[in-house]
Amino acid sequence: MARAELFDWVERGDLARLKTALDEDQDAANARDTYGVSLLYLAAAKGDLALVRLLIERGADVNKTSDAGNAPIMAAAANGHVETIKLLLEHGASTTVKNRWGLGAADWAKWAETPAEVLDTLDAR
Repeated sequence: MARAELFDWVERGDLARLKTALDEDQDAANARDTYGVSLLYLAAAKGDLALVRLLIERGADVNKTSDAGNAPIMAAAANGHVETIKLLLEHGASTTVKNRWGLGAADWAKWAETPAEVLDTLDAR
C-alpha cells in the first residue's frame, strides 16, 4: 500500500479501505504528506467523525503538527466542526499550540461560519 492511497481514502471518506490499511500497518495512522500534513489533520478538516475516531483509536497523534505548525484542531476550528473539536479535545488535543505565524485554534475559529460556537467549544475544554 502506498502512503498516497491513505490520503486519497481520507479525502474520499473511504472508512473501510482506511481501516483495512491500518490493520495491515500500525504506523500508518501517523502518516504525513510532503508538507507534514497528517491523515488526522485532513479528517478533522473534513469533520469526518468516523475517520477521526478510527485514526485516534489506531494511535494517531492528536497534536501532530504539519511542517507549518498547523494541528488537526486548527483545521476543525477553521471549518466549524464542533463535534470534531470535542472529540479531539477528549483525546488530549491542545488548544494552546501555535503555528509558525503565531496562530492557534482560536485564531483559526474566526474563519468558521459560526466562530462564536467554535470559540465556546474551545473555551469549554
